[in-house]
Amino acid sequence: MHHRGTEKSKKAKRTFDMIISQSRSYLESNPKFALTRPPRPEIQEGQMTIVSMCLEPNGSIHSVEDLVRDCARRQYKATFKDPNADIRKSMLYHLNLLEPLGLITELL
Repeated sequence: MHHRGTEKSKKAKRTFDMIISQSRSYLESNPKFALTRPPRPEIQEGQMTIVSMCLEPNGSIHSVEDLVRDCARRQYKATFKDPNADIRKSMLYHLNLLEPLGLITELL
């Protein structure tokens, strides 16, 4: 499993900065994500909770397209203020918020 970023020190715990883009080319690459620890920390309710639940169980791998299908089944788009909003970009936004919490990692 490879992660984006650089190792700070060989003795220190490996720390990586993950960048999740909302660009068209990034979306077309259909990146995959996995939880790095059991979910359900204290996170905001609504869309972020749905994305987190769709990444379960811990250790399972999900592409953006997998998440679109799974989140759609959980009425994710019903939470949108703008019904024309791009569900993929919304999910990537929430994945960006989950990453600093140490909840997800992008698999390359």
